[in-house]
Amino acid sequence: MVFIRTLTNKELQVIKKIIEFVKVKHHRAEGHDYSHVLEVVRHSIEIGRTIKEDCDPFIVLCAALLHDIGKVDHPEGTFHGLDGGSRAEEFLESLIEDHSIIDKIERVIVRHTPTSMIPPEAVEEKVVYDADAIERLGFMGVIRGLMGKRGTMQEIITSKVKSRLEDYDKLFFPESKKIAKKAHLETIEMCKSLKEKLKQRINEIEEIDEVHEIAPQIKKRGPIKYKKK
Repeated sequence: MVFIRTLTNKELQVIKKIIEFVKVKHHRAEGHDYSHVLEVVRHSIEIGRTIKEDCDPFIVLCAALLHDIGKVDHPEGTFHGLDGGSRAEEFLESLIEDHSIIDKIERVIVRHTPTSMIPPEAVEEKVVYDADAIERLGFMGVIRGLMGKRGTMQEIITSKVKSRLEDYDKLFFPESKKIAKKAHLETIEMCKSLKEKLKQRINEIEEIDEVHEIAPQIKKRGPIKYKKK
C-alpha cells in the first residue's frame, strides 16, 4: 500500500474490528450494503496509491469502511454524513485512544457526501469522497442510486440522471478521473437510454390520457355499428 506509511499491527487490529462491525450493520442495508462499502474501500486504496499528495492509510481505510454507517436503518438519510460521523465517533472511542485520530476519521465521514454541505478539505477527505462518487458511476452505480427512492418514476430518473452525469466532473483528483473514465462513459450511455425510455413512457401516457377524453363521448353515442357490404 503506497501511502505515506505502512499500517502498524495495532492499526490492523482496529481495522479488523471495524470490518466485523460494518459487515454486520450493512448486511441488509438497502442500496448501501456491504458490497458497496468494500467497493468504496477498494477505490480509496486505488486512489491513495496513485495520487502525489501525502495520504494516511489508517484514516482512509477506517473512514471508507464507516462512511455510510449513517445510512443503516435510514436509507433515505439526507443527513447520513453528519449522523454517520456521530455514530462512528462513539464506536471508535472503544477502539482508538487518540481522539485527534477519531476526529480526522469523523470529518472524512461527514464530508464524504455533498448532502452534508461541508466540502472536503484534507487529502483523506477528498480520497473517500472521490471513491464514493466513483462507486455511483457505471451500470451498477446507477441502479443502486435508484433503489429505495421515493417519488414518481419520472421524478426519480430525472433527478438521478442529472446527479450521475455531474459526479465525474466533481472528482477532486486527476487520478480519480482516470480510474472512473470507463464507468463514466458507461453512465452516459445508460443515462441516455433511461432518458429515451422515460420520454417514450411519457408519450404513451399522454396518448392514454387522450383515449380517456374520447371514451366518454363514444359511450354516450352508443356502440359503433358497421354496415354490411
